[in-house]
Formats: sequence, C-alpha cells, structure tokens
Amino acid sequence: MLSAIGTHGPTVSPTALLFLHATLFFIAVWLLIKPQRDGNAWLWPLFLLVAIASISRIAMSFIPNVMPVTILAVMVGSKFGVQRGFAFAVLVTLASNAVLGHGWWSLFQIAGWASVALVASWISVHDENGNLSMTQLAFSALWSVPIFSFIVSLSIIDSGMSAFEFGLYLANGLLFDALHFFGNLFFAMWFGQWFERLLQMNQPTRQLVQQESEHVSAL
Repeated sequence: MLSAIGTHGPTVSPTALLFLHATLFFIAVWLLIKPQRDGNAWLWPLFLLVAIASISRIAMSFIPNVMPVTILAVMVGSKFGVQRGFAFAVLVTLASNAVLGHGWWSLFQIAGWASVALVASWISVHDENGNLSMTQLAFSALWSVPIFSFIVSLSIIDSGMSAFEFGLYLANGLLFDALHFFGNLFFAMWFGQWFERLLQMNQPTRQLVQQESEHVSAL
C-alpha cells in the first residue's frame, strides 16, 4: 500500500515511505503542541476539522477533486496561521490516504494544501476582528485551485518528461481543476459558516471577557 506506482513518481520502498510518513506525522504533532499566544483554543477544533476533512475526502473520492479539504486548509491557515495549517495538511493527507492509497504523490498533496494554508495566512479570509468574510472565502475557492493543482502535478515529472509534455498534462487537467473550483465554492458557500463555528470552539475565556468588555464600553 505504501509503494508509489505508475506515473505518480518513482517507486519508493514501503520501509522508506513508512519512515517518511512517520517523520511527517511527528513533525505535525510537534507543530500542534508547540505553544502559541492563543493557548490551546485551537486544539480540539483542529482535530475535529482534520477528522471531517479526512472522512469527507474518503467518502467523496468517487467525485474527482470535489472535497472540502482545500477550503478547510484556507480557513485553518487564515485563522490559526501557517504552523497549524501545515499540521492540518499533513494529518489529513496521512489519514485519508491510509484508505485511498499512499505513494510519492502524498508528499505533493501535503505540500499543496500546506501552500494553500500559507497563502491564506497572508490573504486572510478573516477581517481584523477575526470574523469570516464570505467574499474573501469565495475568492479563495478560485486562487487555491492553481496552487494546489500545480504542486500536485509536479509528482508526475520524471527525467524523460519535457516542459511541453508537462504543459499538456496541465492542460488536460483543466476540467478537473474546474471541478475543484466549483467544489470549493460549494463548500465555502454552504458550509463556510458552519466550519467557522467549529473553528471558534473553545475560544479562550479571556477573549470572551474582552469582547464583552468592549461591548459594554460601546454601550
């Protein structure tokens, strides 16, 4: 199950991939437990979103490129930063590919979703008060597709592939990119607010007190 096959990259031994996946897993766990100023407010929401993204990706695997993982990577990167975004990408990929199949491509999927989270930490879909902007989230449904698609497509490159052939491969994948975009848009519009409520679970008490104080002061 752990061997890469076909045009998805070089054949890697099960032992080598197992070691690599274990290393990535421990890096993800380290990034999760590494302290940040917000304490542990992110921990359970992030684990819950990892479970939702992984199960959804497995359940919807019969529809190419339609899954909530990319939009969730955007929201996690925007809300919690690139550190948690990378951990999210690693855990979702390892968990879902344990069923769908691991291989060389897993590394590129991790890099793709982590890159989406990185960009989302710069182009935030949350305003300065931490509120979700549906307009920005809808826009992220578009810009996240070429980032993820290009990085994952790098997994097919070998020494015998020319730049022209790689360009043809990208062109042939435009239909799947369109499906990815419409899937992203669907999950953003229909589930974005629900995902946001999950992200806000276990909000630190001090932050709630501050918000209440600001509200009282405004009155």
